[in-house]
Amino acid sequence: MEDSLITVKEVAGYLKLKEQTVYLLARQNKIPSLKVGGSLRFKKSQIDGWLLAEPNRNSSRNGLGKVLIVEDEKAVRDSLQGIVQLHGIPAVAVPDGSRALAAVRRESFRMVFLDLDLPRMDGVETLRELRNLDRKLVFVVVTDLAGENPLFQSAIESAPVSVVPKKFTSRQIGDVLELHFDDLIRSNPTAPQA
Repeated sequence: MEDSLITVKEVAGYLKLKEQTVYLLARQNKIPSLKVGGSLRFKKSQIDGWLLAEPNRNSSRNGLGKVLIVEDEKAVRDSLQGIVQLHGIPAVAVPDGSRALAAVRRESFRMVFLDLDLPRMDGVETLRELRNLDRKLVFVVVTDLAGENPLFQSAIESAPVSVVPKKFTSRQIGDVLELHFDDLIRSNPTAPQA
């Protein structure tokens, strides 16, 4: 059973990815695959080997390879997570600051996409607490706020941050990711906006 052939759907379930992400990874030779009668198939043993090798390769090439998304609006959160994953980067998405803190205590991240207007614990307080937990985190503020808004000003003063407008494009997110991750999978720049 270890060397059985499995389908795209089975790989997607196994890796907890969307099927389109598996297709993209296979097409760009980022994941071991083969064509059988015109259909894409995977050897389970090769997927397991790839999983074991991948974290070591990522950690030596670009440090920690995960993104944390902190956004209370589900549609925006899901859109960001999908775009990040289409670039071949694992992403964890949470709806508020307290869950973001729990996630950072539980696992390591390289980058945080952070909304400022969050319930209970706002984005600035979340940013400060996350920075206290891990000073190496890279912050990308995703917001409609700008200019003289006190929350926006506090975020800019709290840490070095990049800023992406709330109505972002896949290309804008890809550009930010490209600054901090090597060997990105290039997604379709005409993908839908959030």
